[in-house]
Amino acid sequence: MIVVAIPGTLCSPAVFRRLSALADVEAVSWMTEPGPWDLETVADRLAARYDAPVALLGHSTGGAIALTLTARHPGLVAALMLVDTGATMHGHGDVDTILTALASAARPQVQAAVLDRSFAAPLDPPFRAELLDYAAAVPPEAAIEALRSQRDTDLTPFLAGIAVPVTVVHGIHDPVRSTDQARALAAAIPGARLRLLDAGHTPVHEAPAEVAAELRALLARA
Repeated sequence: MIVVAIPGTLCSPAVFRRLSALADVEAVSWMTEPGPWDLETVADRLAARYDAPVALLGHSTGGAIALTLTARHPGLVAALMLVDTGATMHGHGDVDTILTALASAARPQVQAAVLDRSFAAPLDPPFRAELLDYAAAVPPEAAIEALRSQRDTDLTPFLAGIAVPVTVVHGIHDPVRSTDQARALAAAIPGARLRLLDAGHTPVHEAPAEVAAELRALLARA
C-alpha cells in the first residue's frame, strides 16, 4: 500500500528522508505546486493522483490536509498517521503573528525561526540550509493561504466518524502543540493509538525508527 507523506507548511519533503530509509513512503511537495493552497484544494489535488486506497502520513499542516482528504474522500484512505498536528489551530499560539511576518520583509527571519523551533535539537548545518532553501522557494502566498485556511478550519466534528485505523504520533518536546492536545486528538478518534516520542515537532526526522515501527503496526491494522 502506498503511504503518502504530507509535510507541514514551509516544510520540505526532505524531513521524511530518514523515515523513507526505513519505510516505503511517498513524500509530496504540495507547497511548490500551483495554487490554490487551501486545505480542501490541496486535499482534492492529492486525492486525484490515486485510484486505489492509500495510507496518509500527515505532519503538522500536512496532518490537517490528511484529515481533510479523509473527510472528503473517505473511500480513498485506508489508514491515517497524524504527526504533531490537530483538528484545529485553537491554542496553537502565534499563527496570526506568523501570517503577518510572512507578508513582510521579515519573512526570511520568521521562516528560520519556525524551522528551528520544529526540532528539539539543532540541525546539522547542511540539512538546515537545505530546508531553508526549500522554504525560500515557496511562494509567500502559498504559505499564507495554507495557514489562513488551517487557522479557519475546525475538523473536530469529523473526528468521531473516522472509520479507519489511526495512530497519533507526538513529540513530547514540541513547543507548538502540547501532549495534552495530542491526547485529546487521539481520544476524539475511535480506536486511535497514541504514541509519545522523545522528539520535538518533527519526529519523522528526529525519531525515524520509532515512527517507522508505528507505521508498520498501523498498516498491519489497515
